[in-house]
Amino acid sequence: MPDVTTDETTTPAHGVTPRLARASRPTQAVVILALAAAAAYLTWRWGWTLGGSSLWIGIPLVVTETYGFTMLLMLAFSCWRLSDRETPPPLEGRTVAVLIATFDEDEDVLRPTVVGSLAIRNDVDPEVWVLDDGGRPWVEEMCRDLGAHYLSRPAPRTHAKAGNINHALEHVSAEFVVTLDADHVPRPELIERMLGHMADPRVAVVQAPQAFYNRGFGHPRAADDDPMRNEQSIFFDVICRGKDRHGAAFWCGCPSLIRREALMEVGGVATDTVVEDAHTSLKMNALGWRVVYHHEVMALGLAPEEIGAFVVQRGRWARGSLQMLRLDTPLFKRGLTWRQRIEYSASCLHFLEGPQRLIGLLVPGVVLATGAVPIDANPALYLAVFLPQLILIPTASKALTRGHYRVLEGERYSVVRIEAYLRAMAALPRGRGGGFKVTPKGARAGGSPVARALRVPIAVGVFTVAAIGYQTAAQVLDLPGRLSAGASTFTTLWALVNVALITYVVLWARGVHHRRRSHRFPVAVHAAYAADGDELASLAGRLADLSRHGARLWVGEERTVGEALRLVLLLDEGPMEVSGRVATITPDRAGDGWMLGVDFDGMDAATADAIVAWCFRHPFGAEGALAPPVPALVPDREAVEFSNVLAEAQMAATVEPGDAPARDGDTPAA
Repeated sequence: MPDVTTDETTTPAHGVTPRLARASRPTQAVVILALAAAAAYLTWRWGWTLGGSSLWIGIPLVVTETYGFTMLLMLAFSCWRLSDRETPPPLEGRTVAVLIATFDEDEDVLRPTVVGSLAIRNDVDPEVWVLDDGGRPWVEEMCRDLGAHYLSRPAPRTHAKAGNINHALEHVSAEFVVTLDADHVPRPELIERMLGHMADPRVAVVQAPQAFYNRGFGHPRAADDDPMRNEQSIFFDVICRGKDRHGAAFWCGCPSLIRREALMEVGGVATDTVVEDAHTSLKMNALGWRVVYHHEVMALGLAPEEIGAFVVQRGRWARGSLQMLRLDTPLFKRGLTWRQRIEYSASCLHFLEGPQRLIGLLVPGVVLATGAVPIDANPALYLAVFLPQLILIPTASKALTRGHYRVLEGERYSVVRIEAYLRAMAALPRGRGGGFKVTPKGARAGGSPVARALRVPIAVGVFTVAAIGYQTAAQVLDLPGRLSAGASTFTTLWALVNVALITYVVLWARGVHHRRRSHRFPVAVHAAYAADGDELASLAGRLADLSRHGARLWVGEERTVGEALRLVLLLDEGPMEVSGRVATITPDRAGDGWMLGVDFDGMDAATADAIVAWCFRHPFGAEGALAPPVPALVPDREAVEFSNVLAEAQMAATVEPGDAPARDGDTPAA
């Protein structure tokens, strides 16, 4: 059964003509059934189940259920049809500046982004500007060595990233700017693929999806899962395309191409909220500018590695979106189309999810502890009305998101986000308060703060277990708050499911680790190595992963920890020599070799940059999701080339100085 069918319908509000991918007929049928079942359930809940003296718990519960229905309705509105744009030919003769905003990222994070930005192709060479809000001398020196422009604004450095970019606009005169986060390494074809959309003079922003080269907290743990799929995949792979259909795609900060004229017309990057990108898009749309979504990976970034960084990032998004909802309410924003009003409102309302999930987790414990019954209905009738929408809503969500939604993953991240979203709501009355918190990168000193990040769900879980114990005793001893046998059984089962979910989330979060100072890219390339001071790298091995700091090397002979090695790596540019020491040794599972963890010695910047550039060309391995569009070497050919490298090395080592053999076309030395 195909997921989508396509047509050529045009969305007039968008001004461009994207082809549309329509949800398949079975998907449409499931969604309609789910919405009908949910609407019938809520009508019954509001009209016939709120009697008695427990309205104090009954009304909050039905409000959360209504919120869930509203978000499903908005998901259906966004994803019924998706834009499916073709890449237009690039524009010629246009000036582009690449702006890299940075604050406290270290060299391992920032340098690859600068190197990658300098490799972006355009018929007019783009300028690369590093906007350093940290004022760090080593960043300025790095930019000077690499050939990038360095800019650091004077104190006070207000409005964080938005203020940093606005300051840069005073120094940059290019017609278009590319905005990159410090940890997002662009692909060389970024401008070639995205700039053509600007042929429409009313397009202000071209936004590409955010993709990640590491497996962070938002990624599945299964090694064989799609390395590109993560907690944001539903948004970037599906919802953004739906918003694009309605002319309501918005700037997501990175990787993005922006028309300078449009940015200046709205007074630069918005500084009223900490979601400066989305808020700026709202202002542009209100003035008639358009935002285009280019559904192709144009840069690879560093996803939050552990739960603490993940929560900081989501908390900032929640706080900023709720600030925008309060200060510049999309539903009543003049200049927007009705579709844009709904789409922007849906994006903001998502961040009200925290109270909904908290109430859903709390209610069964409260019922068991107090005996209050939030639903005044016959249990058999309740199940008959409740179960159809309970089954159909997740099914419809998966169908609308073209298979990206997974129930357990969705529940897991909803639990993780509870406290961050609650804090954002608590800060809402303070308006602009809260400040901009940069998402922590890489490993966190002292480990991942799982218990602190999940303290609200954990507290709810402990309370629920205690409530189960109390109600069990009440059933035996006839204590106050004793429920009927049926109500007690049903509520206890609900409570146990919640406790199991919280326990699962805690255990899963504790299992996410990041120990290396830089990401190791999976590879499968040949290498030669020499040990014990040998001059010739004549021993054969194979790399399993690689970074500028080290590698894992499969070898057929056992080595010792601390042993010095000299390696010749067979990369695209040809043989590359590095040195290092054995840090770890692990026997191969098949028993026919060993896996060495090798820490590289210090190397010159050119070699380190070449290794990093090669890794980002093959971020998931030579056969991975972003493999270059050229045939990979078949094993036999690769082995032959590797043998030739070793043979040349052997010849060079055995010929006396001054007696180098002549090659075809060479004149022998006199």
